[in-house]
Amino acid sequence: MDRQRGTSGAFMGWWRPGRRRRARRTGRAADRVAARIADAGSRAGDGPRPDFRARLRADLMKAHAAERGPVAEPPAERPVPRRRPSLLVRLRPLAVFAVLLGVMFATGARAYDSVPGDLLYPLKRAAEATVLRLAVSDAELARREMTAARQRAAEAATLAGAEGPDRDRLITQALDDMARTTRSALGRVKPRGDKPDKEVGRFAREQRTMVEPLLPKLDQENRDKATKYLTYIDTFSTPVQ
Repeated sequence: MDRQRGTSGAFMGWWRPGRRRRARRTGRAADRVAARIADAGSRAGDGPRPDFRARLRADLMKAHAAERGPVAEPPAERPVPRRRPSLLVRLRPLAVFAVLLGVMFATGARAYDSVPGDLLYPLKRAAEATVLRLAVSDAELARREMTAARQRAAEAATLAGAEGPDRDRLITQALDDMARTTRSALGRVKPRGDKPDKEVGRFAREQRTMVEPLLPKLDQENRDKATKYLTYIDTFSTPVQ
């Protein structure tokens, strides 16, 4: 027993110094590794180098693209079909044009039938003056002036059958315009020998037919005007003696 103890003690005594030497060598190796790591870290700075980061990023992007596979292109957007305007929308300009045209014709008709004192009468006279200015010859101007004289006779007849405070004054205006336009028209007509112009004769007869029935309806002043007018136009409706 004692012998065995002596042997074990000798063995342990031999092993312990060797273990201490190995521990010292292992510690020194660890110190060297730590020193190398610290030295490498100091040389590398605070982080990886830029080229390393770029390579790493490129590798990661390649790996990510390989995992996802080819990216499918988004489907092409279908063109939005244009809605065709409704029939009402398409016909709206035509309807507006038709309404405006109708208003224009209605206004023109009202103006044509107007008499002195009416709201649209100035429009009628303005249109008439424009027509007279567009005449290209004396003969054509004479015909248009005879038409204007017929209009004044018709206006006087309308006013003679109406009632109102300004009736006589407006009749006087119509008769004066009729006489002035008639004299201007007939003064442009060139006589043909001893026979009056057929168109002038027809005009004189029409005017007598229109004006003569008005005499009983007129006051004294307008009756005298109408009588002088009839005497004047009679010289163009009968042959010259």
